[in-house]
Amino acid sequence: MIVRFVLKDAHVPTSVQETMNKRLHQRMDAYFKEEAPEATAITVRITEQKNTYKVEMTMPYMGHTLRTENQEREISLPALDKGIDVLERQMKKLRTRLGRDLRKKPVVAPAEMPEEEIEEAEEKVVRVKRYAAKPMSVEDAILEMNLLGHTFYMFNNIESGMIATVYRRRDGGCGLIELESL
Repeated sequence: MIVRFVLKDAHVPTSVQETMNKRLHQRMDAYFKEEAPEATAITVRITEQKNTYKVEMTMPYMGHTLRTENQEREISLPALDKGIDVLERQMKKLRTRLGRDLRKKPVVAPAEMPEEEIEEAEEKVVRVKRYAAKPMSVEDAILEMNLLGHTFYMFNNIESGMIATVYRRRDGGCGLIELESL
């Protein structure tokens, strides 16, 4: 397992980064013991604003992308610990969900393409994200949306073959938008 730290406007001492790396390996290595050491990469993004640290963690797991985001004041270690707890819960939930779905075997997801930030802020586009959209069912897309903690998720619908988006409705339900070609 590889841990990548991305610091944005954060002043995190090297000793704290080493402690974070050690804690991640202590808690997460057991989940990846049957994989090659460089097969899984966890990205830890730390930002600081007004003595508040925001720790975002993203990682691939069983063909899905897990993500968590936590904030703490003055030191980033408690936010990391909370994030690890959330990732472990998400991993257990995903394993349970995929274990119940006997007709589907877990597949390894292709590596997520890096985020590109647009330098010129003249336009309203601030950041562009690209990812490989594997075909999936609506239920799997809703699961992926919930695991990422997003309010919508765009995917390639395996049933219709069209590009579709699932989204969280205000009433708590989910909606589906399918893109038709003209």
